[in-house]
Amino acid sequence: MKKKLLAVSMSFVAGAALANDYDDRWMLSPSLIFTATDSAKNLESNFGLGLGLGKFLNENWSLDFELDSSSFDAEDTGGSVDQTGLGLMARYHFSEPGSMRPFLGMGAGYLDHNGSGAARGVDSSDLMLNLSAGLRKSITDRVGFITEVKYRLDTDDYVGTNSSYDDYLFSMGLNIALGAASEAPAAEPLVEPAPQLDSDGDGVSDQNDRCPDTPAGMAVDAYGCHDGDDDNDGVMNSKDQCPNTRAGATVDENGCEVQVVIELQGVHFDVDKATLRPESIAILDAAVKTMGEHGTIVVEVAGHTDSTASEAYNQKLSERRAKVVYNYLVDKGVAAERMTWKGYGELSPIATNDTEEGRAKNRRTELVIQD
Repeated sequence: MKKKLLAVSMSFVAGAALANDYDDRWMLSPSLIFTATDSAKNLESNFGLGLGLGKFLNENWSLDFELDSSSFDAEDTGGSVDQTGLGLMARYHFSEPGSMRPFLGMGAGYLDHNGSGAARGVDSSDLMLNLSAGLRKSITDRVGFITEVKYRLDTDDYVGTNSSYDDYLFSMGLNIALGAASEAPAAEPLVEPAPQLDSDGDGVSDQNDRCPDTPAGMAVDAYGCHDGDDDNDGVMNSKDQCPNTRAGATVDENGCEVQVVIELQGVHFDVDKATLRPESIAILDAAVKTMGEHGTIVVEVAGHTDSTASEAYNQKLSERRAKVVYNYLVDKGVAAERMTWKGYGELSPIATNDTEEGRAKNRRTELVIQD
């Protein structure tokens, strides 16, 4: 029964795969900008337009090439000054993708000034530096909203009064993704294997036969074994190296007890986090279905980490991860008395901790069947 359960449970594990957890499409970002100029420039603040092209480099960092243009009336001399900025902005986003995400930004570029009318003599450009803070929110799969406050250090002394000027830019705009978003592969449906036949012809069906290769014509007991199986573990006495296995235990080919572990592949965690990602939900829902179809098994939810940070810290982190999965299964209807949870920290790796790929595998959660 335990071997059958393991086969059924693994059917949802094998089909699960992780997709990119961030949108890596190029994004076009038109915006409306209000620029409050430094009073030393003697220019009236005004609205302008901006356009950016960029993308996320990973879950948190984005990089954008940006162009903005505004025209300002000169307060004292008359005429106007056109100001055009061209630069590169890097932004670090907090919170999870898909939520309201605050961010901080920094960047640099060139700022060009051209005058007309009484300000016609203004024609120069120099370096600018930008610092910003803002909010980003996805509206649809393709369109998002962004608002930002940017401090700009203008090092171009075109007015002839200061060595630099402090401008403030307030913008609102859209992010428009170019191309279709990549989709995570759907989890394969959980399918109960069809009942098997009696392959060795001993009168015991394969699904109940603990000795499936009995020689033809050999008398067998109710478990399909011909020379006895005193501990009822499915291994004949003549081959049983552990003859007193406890009742119901899962054993190997030598009749010795082994631990049955169902690894929830796809339910992995980022470094130093114990929150479920959206792609983990399908895996856990399949586990809930399996637990419901096999209502007598008892499991331990085991949390594991990689070796990043101290052993004591990793122990507490693994406990939090195990508790998160345990709480999800309980909330979905799995009886609490059928489960326990425990953290094992970094002490049971299944891959090397010397590579990022290995560390990602070690940040895992397992269901350990308890007999």
